[in-house]
This record gives sequence, C-alpha cells and structure tokens, in this order.
Amino acid sequence: MSSEQITQETVPVEQTTTEAQPQATQSTVAKADTPAPQPTQSTWKDSISEVYRSDPNIEKFTEIDALAKSYINATRMIGQDKMVVPNKNFTDDQWEEAYVKMGRPESADKYTLDAKSETVPMDENAIKIFSETSHKLGLNNKQAQGVLDFYKNNMEARTQQAKVDAETTQAQAKNVLRQEWGRDYDSNIAKAKSLATANLSPEIFEMQLADGTALGDNVDVIKGFAKIANMMSEDKILSTESENMDRAEDIQTEIDQIMNDRAGPYYNRTHPDHDKMVQKVYTMREMLNAK
Repeated sequence: MSSEQITQETVPVEQTTTEAQPQATQSTVAKADTPAPQPTQSTWKDSISEVYRSDPNIEKFTEIDALAKSYINATRMIGQDKMVVPNKNFTDDQWEEAYVKMGRPESADKYTLDAKSETVPMDENAIKIFSETSHKLGLNNKQAQGVLDFYKNNMEARTQQAKVDAETTQAQAKNVLRQEWGRDYDSNIAKAKSLATANLSPEIFEMQLADGTALGDNVDVIKGFAKIANMMSEDKILSTESENMDRAEDIQTEIDQIMNDRAGPYYNRTHPDHDKMVQKVYTMREMLNAK
C-alpha cells in the first residue's frame, strides 16, 4: 500500500450539515410576549403594623393627612364637656340636663332678648310669656332670639303691607269720589268729615269692614255721611224763617255751653273727648254760616 492511500484513509473528511436548527416551541414564544409583573406600589399604610392597617378606623382613610386631621380633632375634644345626643327615650331629668349643656339660662328672666321695633309695638307682658315658654322648651339665648326675630320681622312686614293697602284704598276712594262729585268733591268731603267726627269716636273710623277696608276709607260710608250733611243743609233752606232762627239760637246756645266750660274736654287736650268736642263746635259753626 502506498503512502498516498494511507493518507486518504486516515484523514477524515469534513461533513457539511444540512439539517435545520431546532425551532422555538410555542410555549417559549408565548413566554416572551407576556410582560413581566410589576412590583406593587407601597402606600403609607404599609409602614404600620397589619393589625392596625386592617382596622376599620384606619381603612377608611386614603391619605395620611386625613388621618392626621382626624387625630388632631379628636385630641382637641379630650377634656371638653360632652353630652349624649338626645333621643326619644330620654327622661325629663335627662332632657333638663341636655338643656343646661346646650346653654339654656338658669331661669326665664336671665334671657337677654332684643325686642325693639320701630314699626310694631312689642308688649312687655308678651315678651315675658315668650321668655317663660322658651325656657320651658329648653332654648338657649341665641335660639330664643332667633324665634323672636322671626316673629318681629313677620309682624313688621304685615304692618308695612297693611299701611300700603290702606294708602292704596284711600287713593282709590278719592279717585272714585272725584269722578262722581267733580267740583263738589272738597265741599262734600268737608261736610262728611264734620258730621262723622262730631257724632262718632275716632276709633270707629279704623274699624275693618267685611271687604277689608277701614270704615273711614269706604266710599259708600263717605257718600252716606255727605248725603246726610247735604240733607241737613237743605232742611235749613226749606225751613221757615222763625224755625231757622230758633234752630240757630239752639246751636249758638250749645256752642256757648261748650266754650264756657273751661274744665271741659274742649280746652283739655288730654281729655279723650277733646277732638270730638272741637270738631262738634266747628260743625255747628259751619251750620250757622250755611244759613
């Protein structure tokens, strides 16, 4: 055997591999596509023990500032006077204790209430009864003042509205009578007023009629007094001369009696009949002048 043959047999020939590389399995690909889990973000609750962390009083707080605020408020309440919230099962003694803690004065006369009003007269006896009722109901001074203010403001509003209504009624009455009487308006009004005030008390004119108007502002009432006054004037014209003279003497005599009574109501401004007597004398003089 030659040396060339020996070399060919002993030297290995390099083989070319044509097999494909192994493919990645489906599970390997799926793992590559799934994102890696992120670490859980810690909160301020992680810094406290789990036994406190799970407590309902702690769980309701989402921010530590809210917990701090609650703690501060609770600390401020320590040492302060506390009271049980009243309920339907409270006894009279428990209610009395609650009233005291809520600031009710020791007695009804200890209230300091502002009852002044520029438009509504406030009766002192009524305020006293109100204070007694407020004390019985357990109201403190602020609560009692609030109720009183509500009543006072309501009364002031009603009084103001009544004043506006009265002025409106008076204006409407004037317009109606002016249209009906024309030029005789002033004289008829004067006659009606003289006759009414000479025979009726001033309080009567403030009486309320069924339609809500005051007696002194009612068109029909004013027209009635004016009609009577005019009828009286006509009777004087139709009377005989002697009758007129006799009547004039009677009127003058009555005027003299009133005027000569220095202690009577005509000269006494504080007498309840002063205005009535003054108006009566005025009316009788008008009657004499009308002859």
